[in-house]
Amino acid sequence: MYIAEYYISPGGNKPVEKFILEQTAEWQSWIFAALELLQEREGKLKNYLAETKHIEDKIFELKFKQIPVRILYAYHPRVRGRMVLLHAVIKKRDDLKRKDIETAETNYRQI
Repeated sequence: MYIAEYYISPGGNKPVEKFILEQTAEWQSWIFAALELLQEREGKLKNYLAETKHIEDKIFELKFKQIPVRILYAYHPRVRGRMVLLHAVIKKRDDLKRKDIETAETNYRQI
């Protein structure tokens, strides 16, 4: 089993955790359930809740099926068995904005 951890910014903030906690209780339950499965399945998921997809380079996407939430994550570069939740957005279209991918990449480089 892998462990998913929140990216911590140089200022000590956890933007993905903050994003999740700002959502409704119903959405939070979907998100936390999918994250639990993501950990159990070592970063690969495809079921009724959500699915994962490689975006580019080190960045992967957790895309929910019932809610318009996307969480971008990567495998930890130095700690085996860990994933880092880098960036989260509300998406109503299928494709991600380049800006969101770049934010995830920047956060990954700061790990």
